[in-house]
Amino acid sequence: MHLQKVGFLCFLLLLLSTAAHAKIVFSSTREGVPGIYVMDDDGSNQTLLTESEKLRPRSCTWSRDGKHILFKKSIRDAGRDEEGVWRVISGSVLFLMNPDGTNIRQLTENDGSSIGRTSFSPDGTSIVFNRIVRIDNKEKPSITVLNIETGKMKAIADINANFCDWSPDGKHIIFSKPLAVGGGGNTIWIMGADGHNPRPLVPEPPAGGVVIHRWKQRWSPDGKKIVFTQREYTWEPIPNVGIALIDKAHRYMICDRNGENIKRLQIPKDWYPVSIDWMDDGKSVVFCAEPGTPLNEPIPRGFVFPPANIYKYHIETHVITQLTDDLGNDGTVDWISDDVLPVSPRGKKKVTWGALKK
Repeated sequence: MHLQKVGFLCFLLLLLSTAAHAKIVFSSTREGVPGIYVMDDDGSNQTLLTESEKLRPRSCTWSRDGKHILFKKSIRDAGRDEEGVWRVISGSVLFLMNPDGTNIRQLTENDGSSIGRTSFSPDGTSIVFNRIVRIDNKEKPSITVLNIETGKMKAIADINANFCDWSPDGKHIIFSKPLAVGGGGNTIWIMGADGHNPRPLVPEPPAGGVVIHRWKQRWSPDGKKIVFTQREYTWEPIPNVGIALIDKAHRYMICDRNGENIKRLQIPKDWYPVSIDWMDDGKSVVFCAEPGTPLNEPIPRGFVFPPANIYKYHIETHVITQLTDDLGNDGTVDWISDDVLPVSPRGKKKVTWGALKK
């Protein structure tokens, strides 16, 4: 009898240890339906969390403690206002759910504003994002902080920004900002967590010639480094076409927290980056990309872009490992250490590579 109990306990421990420790959350459109998925670090145990086709979520982010997943979706509301005028309001709305996909609740209302990438404060009480509000047919951009408990939003900086990311120590926010001069491009800025002292972190690229977009930046887990992507392109006259955008390269870069010691990762320059994050406590990066996008030529008419899948890049060895293999398109990707939360989404739809390849 004692041996039976020991055997059962060993079986139970084995079952729990092999259950999906969901470390990566990502958005993906599979079979035409957008959804939020989780998977292990090696790409196994891909599990759909948002099974309702009506939900149609987009980008997603782990909370710092791993107890929640934040996601965004676009909502289109129509109706008559107080004066009886028929109006259509389209905007971004934020939702929060448990890491197993249960208890979905809405955090913000559809006020017609658009919301960019989100990032939690280290204590998990607030969320920062870039936001564009439309007032009298004019766009007013800002970096905004949402208090989760009260639901109140506060614009901490009137800046046209993208891809805000809160530092692990809670003291700074990094973001991408369009260049004031030079005909286009973005570079990475930093400011205090309360919005004070915004300033360039990475030197602005030279004006003229190749346009450079530096964006999609993320703090490393220890706050000592920053990973970001860099798109390089030109505008060139093409016979029978006109002025066309010509991609030259897509780069994946790492710099110190002060913007110095910029290094390029050895990822092919024709892999268009969709999203990126750190992984393995800073030893690797995980990213979503479209390999084989055209370079040094206009995108041919009728060109079908390759599927966007998720990959892991080990920084020391430069080894690239493919984690997903789907004909749809993966989107945002966010990693969390299993020291924070092991998750086993029970009763959810698992997706295997074999099923994906059929």
